[in-house]
Amino acid sequence: MLSRLIINNIALIDRLDIELSPGFNVLTGETGAGKSIIIDSVNLILGERGSKELISTGAQKARVEAFFDLSGLEADAADENDLFSRLGELGIEVDDNELVIVREITAAGKSLCRVNGEIVTLNALRLITDRLVDVHGQHEHQSLLEPRRHIGMLDAFGGGELAAALSEVGALYEAYRGVENRLNAGFVSEAERERRIDILEYQLNEIDSASPRADEEAEIEEELTLLSNAERIDSSLAKGSELLSGDGGALASLRSAVHSVESIADLSAQYGELHQRLESAFYELEDASYQLRDMQLSYEYSPERLNELETRLDLLNLLKRKYGGSIEAVLEFRENAQNELFELTGAEEKRARLAEEREKLLKDYAEAAAKLTKLRRAAAETLKNGVNAELSVLGMERAKFDIAIASEPAEPHPNGSDTVEFMLSANAGEPLKPLSKVASGGELSRIMLAVKTVLAGIDGTSTLIFDEVDTGISGLTAVKVGERLSLVSKRKQVLSVTHLPQIAAFADCHLLVEKHTDGDKTHTTLRALSSDERRAELARIMGASGSRESALSYASEMIAEAESFKKGDLQ
Repeated sequence: MLSRLIINNIALIDRLDIELSPGFNVLTGETGAGKSIIIDSVNLILGERGSKELISTGAQKARVEAFFDLSGLEADAADENDLFSRLGELGIEVDDNELVIVREITAAGKSLCRVNGEIVTLNALRLITDRLVDVHGQHEHQSLLEPRRHIGMLDAFGGGELAAALSEVGALYEAYRGVENRLNAGFVSEAERERRIDILEYQLNEIDSASPRADEEAEIEEELTLLSNAERIDSSLAKGSELLSGDGGALASLRSAVHSVESIADLSAQYGELHQRLESAFYELEDASYQLRDMQLSYEYSPERLNELETRLDLLNLLKRKYGGSIEAVLEFRENAQNELFELTGAEEKRARLAEEREKLLKDYAEAAAKLTKLRRAAAETLKNGVNAELSVLGMERAKFDIAIASEPAEPHPNGSDTVEFMLSANAGEPLKPLSKVASGGELSRIMLAVKTVLAGIDGTSTLIFDEVDTGISGLTAVKVGERLSLVSKRKQVLSVTHLPQIAAFADCHLLVEKHTDGDKTHTTLRALSSDERRAELARIMGASGSRESALSYASEMIAEAESFKKGDLQ
């Protein structure tokens, strides 16, 4: 629910800090006091485009900050429109079940949106707030005006049997898509499959022609290093051999040392051990000298071999660029491509079996979709009758609400084969038309109130705002509207701007919007009313002076009757 709203520098509002309650919140005030400004501010939070004309005179920017308590909402992984899923996709973390949305508009015409500190686009903001608030009046943010939302409302109303049928249709759709993907390996046509086969065969041929090995690069690099340093290696080997075994080399000197110590080795264990060490060193050095000589004699530099290795390395690097960052990745790519090619060119018997399975799934899907359509039509009849009964109570006796369901067997869809749209005839004798094309702001608010009353507790929106629900009504109809708003507010947070005391009497929280003049500047303020102040405000709305006892008495009577209704509703 919307727990707090802070408005800065919007039109006549310098700063408002509004604490909202669960249940039924009512805003009243003199005409022009600024009630519509508050609704405009909420719509900025919901992602409507803001104009710099909204900024207070003399201010450089306007800012609206909204705090939402999400503790009443539950995550639903199966719902692609789930709020928590959307927040997760945008990388927005939610702590303590609180969501803080900030919208700023500058005098230069720039707009900035933040959700829990993260900057988001207007489109992302609309997706987030879509499940938080519905505003009904002369505004764009209304679920009733979006036909794509109607099927979800109807399905939610249909209850468990319809939900089970919808789940069955969804499961058959997924199974069908799985078989279809296996037939075409994810491609929508046979031509695309053939093109993919050609590509895979070319790639496999290119890799197999090169026959890369996982450890080949290291071997090539090592040999290239040796060939690139041929002159230095040859010189070092020759010099090393000369210094060890040449005339006056280290071996001759060490041999003399061995013989010298050998003459005294039998005189003590210490001399004997030293002789053994020198003798071991001589044999080790002699072996190294033979190895040096053999290396020198066998070493041969080959420019052809150098060119061959460089060409091979270039080929391996080309494969890496095309199929992965390493030879291991190239080999893995080859294995995956081979597997995919096998799937694409599988035996005809396998494809025939899959085609048969697809046909069976299509038949099962068609039967399940037909059952779903039947349940939707039954639910639509009940919902239609309920909404029409509510419209009659709300003063729209001549209006006719209907639900158009068109069923077109086509490519399977997870929601079945139906399209759903709410229709309305606002006056007797007029044809039914799509709701968005025939309803005025006040009518639309009452239609939504009727729908929400029938759907109470089913749809996922947590806060409802009614801006013009009292347009064109009075007397007993106004009382009925107040009762319906109170009923809906038991399951949703409701905020209503009203000019009628019959509606305001049902408020759980009554907020007064006032306009004050300070010198040459006008300001809008808002405050919650006490019990006595509520009586005075209802008397004022009735057109009576606050001091007239009869008006105050009638206001008290209205509030008492409203409270009695609310208590009865709770029993």
